[in-house]
Amino acid sequence: MATAPLRPPTFWQRTKKVIDRNLSRLTKFVSAPLAAEEIEVAPAPLNAKAPQPINVEMVPQVFLDGFAKVFAEIQPNLRQVVYRLRDARVAWHGSVVKGLRVFLPSLPQPWMEFELAGTFLLRQFRSRKVLTLATGPVGLAFDSWSGNYFHWIAEELPRLALLRKVQPECIVLLPGLNSSDYIVQTVSALGFRHTHTLMPGELAEVRDLWLAVRPGRHGYMVPELMREVREAVLGSLAASLDPFKRATRRIYVSRCRQKWRQLTNEEEIVGVLARYGFETVYFEDMTFVEQVRTMYEAAVFIGIHGANMTNILFMTPGSNAIEIMSHTYINPSYLSMANSIGVYYSLVPSAQSSPMEVERGYADMLADPMLVEQVVRPLCVEQ
Repeated sequence: MATAPLRPPTFWQRTKKVIDRNLSRLTKFVSAPLAAEEIEVAPAPLNAKAPQPINVEMVPQVFLDGFAKVFAEIQPNLRQVVYRLRDARVAWHGSVVKGLRVFLPSLPQPWMEFELAGTFLLRQFRSRKVLTLATGPVGLAFDSWSGNYFHWIAEELPRLALLRKVQPECIVLLPGLNSSDYIVQTVSALGFRHTHTLMPGELAEVRDLWLAVRPGRHGYMVPELMREVREAVLGSLAASLDPFKRATRRIYVSRCRQKWRQLTNEEEIVGVLARYGFETVYFEDMTFVEQVRTMYEAAVFIGIHGANMTNILFMTPGSNAIEIMSHTYINPSYLSMANSIGVYYSLVPSAQSSPMEVERGYADMLADPMLVEQVVRPLCVEQ
C-alpha cells in the first residue's frame, strides 16, 4: 500500500502552537534557567571526519554533499557530557522541568522547547500526582523520541553507556510509553540493576538527577560508544549466538509491512537479490534476540532507509551493509553506524516514488534493479 500524505494540522493544533510559542517567551521572563553541573566525559574529537560509502564512485554528489554538510553541523555535539541537577522534575516523556523552565539538553532537539515550555508547563500546576524518588542518584537517558527502535538503540543506549561511566549504580528511569522487550534487555546488558518506569502522565520529583546528553545529532554517532553498546548487547546474548554461523548469510529486510517509506518495486528488487542467494526477512515477526541473531549471521545485508536498518549495529566487522536511500531524504545515520563498528557501507541512490505532497521523510522509494545488482554483485563474489 502506497504511503498516504500526512493530514494537515487541525485548528486546535495550529492554535496550540501559537499559544505555546508565546507562553514559552513569557516564561523566560518570570523563571530562571535550570542550574546544572556539567561533567565532560570526553571532548569532541578534533580529527573526526565524515565517513563515505565504499562505492563512493557510484554515489551522486548530492548525497556526498549532504553527508558532509550534516557532519559539519553536528561535529561540536560529538562531545560527551553528563549533567547533574538538583530537585528537578522528570516527565514521562523524559523532559526535565523546574518551575516554568525546561532543561534544553533533555529535549531531542532545542526547537522543541516551544512545544513544552507553554501549555505543558502550565498543566503541571494542576492536581497531578508527583512521585518522589529515592534520595540516591537517578539516571536519565531517554527523551520523547525513545519510543522509536532506532532512537532507543542508536541514541539512548550510547547515553546509557555514557551514564555508567559516572553513575553505574544509579536508578535508571525508563519510558512507560514503550514496554518492548528490547528496552529491558538492553538496559540490563549495559549493567544497570535498578530501574524505575515512568508511566504516561506521570511526573517524578528527583533530588539528584544525572542526565546523559545525546552525543551526536542528526545521525552521526560517537564510534567508541557505539562499539561499547554493541559489545555489551552481544555479550549479554552470547548463549543465543552460534559463532559458526557468524557472517554466513545474505539478508534483505523488507519494509512492506510498514505504513511509510516502502520500496515501490520491491518484487523486482527481490528477484534480483534472489539470484545472489539473498533471503527476505521481516523484523516485525521476530523478537529482539532473533533480530540480533539474524544480523550477527549476516555477511551481506541490504535494506531501505528506516528503523529496520538499525540492526546493522549487530553485524560482524568486515561484513557489508547496503542502504537504499532517496536523494530527497539524505540521512547519514546508518553510514555512521556501520563505520563505527567496522562494517563496510554501500549506498544505492534511489528516487522518491510518492507524490510530492507526501512528506519527504515518509515518501516511498523506487530503486533501479540494474544499480542494485551493480552494487551487490562484487560483494557477493568477494565473499
